Amino acid sequence: MNSGKQRVAILGGTGFVGSNLREELESTSYEVGVFSRTTGCDLKDMPSAWKAIDSFRPSVIVNCAAVVGSVNYVSDFAADVIDENMRIILNTYKIAQNMHDTVIINPVANCGYPGELNSYEEGKFWDGPIHTSVLSYGSTRRMMLAFAESYRRQYGVRSVNLFVPNIYGPYDSTNPNKTHALNALVIKFVSAMKQNRESIEIWGTGKPIREWLYVKDFARLVKAIIEEENYFSDAVNIAQNHGETVRALVEALLEVTGYSGEIVYNTKYQDGAPKKVMNDSLFREKFPDFRFTDINKGIGETIEFYERVLQ
Repeated sequence: MNSGKQRVAILGGTGFVGSNLREELESTSYEVGVFSRTTGCDLKDMPSAWKAIDSFRPSVIVNCAAVVGSVNYVSDFAADVIDENMRIILNTYKIAQNMHDTVIINPVANCGYPGELNSYEEGKFWDGPIHTSVLSYGSTRRMMLAFAESYRRQYGVRSVNLFVPNIYGPYDSTNPNKTHALNALVIKFVSAMKQNRESIEIWGTGKPIREWLYVKDFARLVKAIIEEENYFSDAVNIAQNHGETVRALVEALLEVTGYSGEIVYNTKYQDGAPKKVMNDSLFREKFPDFRFTDINKGIGETIEFYERVLQ
C-alpha cells in the first residue's frame, strides 16, 4: 500500500548514475527504491521487474539502467547492447503503463543525435543518422523517445527526457572498457601512478571534442525536477554549450596528477563523432539559475574516488 509519501524508483540504482542519484535523493524526505540485478531485480525480465517494482508502487521512475561501455565495447558487443537495452526500455514502459500516474525520467545519452552535427539542438535530434561507431547504443536512445511519445499517446504515460553529454564522476566501473570516457582516462592515470608505469596509452587521436557533465550535477537536476514536480514534456539538453578535446583533458590530468611518463595515442582505435557539443538555449529557459560544477573540481573528486578503489 502507498502511504502517500512520494516514492522514487531508481532503475539501475546500484550503477554509476543511479548510485549518485540515490545518494542525492537520500538527503530528501522521499522513499527511494533501488532496482537492479544486484538487488535481485532483472530489468530485462518482465516478471522479475514487475514483481519488484509493483510492490514499491513508485510515483516517479528514473531509468538509469543501461548496458553501455566504451565506443569499442558497443561495437564489439553490438547485438547484446541493442537487445538488452531495448528489453529494459520496453519493460520500463509496460510497468509504467500499469502503474497509472507514474512519471518516467529518462537520461538520454546524446549519442542518439545525428553523428555529423556540430551543435546538438533538440529540434535536430532526428535530422540524420547516428554515428556508426555507436549505432547499437545510440539507436536505443532514440527508441526511448519513441516509446515515451507512443505510451503518452495511447496510455497517457508522462516522461521527462533529458539529453545528457558524456558523464563522469565517482561510482563508475573500474574497467576502462566498460566505463565512461573521462573516467576511463582517470583510471589510466591513477593506475599508472600507483604502478609506476612509464607510459599511458590513450585510445584514438585525442582530437574529438566532447561536452562533459559531472554526475552529481545530473543528480541535483533530477532532484530539482522531482521536488518541483516540473514534469515538462519537451526533451531538453542538459547542456553547457562547451566542449573539450580528449587531448585537453589529458593535459589537465597530467597537471593534476603530476604524472611524468610518456603519453601514447593509439590511433588504431576509432574516435567516434568528431564533435559533440550541446546547445543550452532551452536548458537555460528551464533552469536559469543552475550552476554546473567546474570541470577541474569534478576531475579532482573523480581522481580521489579512483585512488580509493583501485589497487
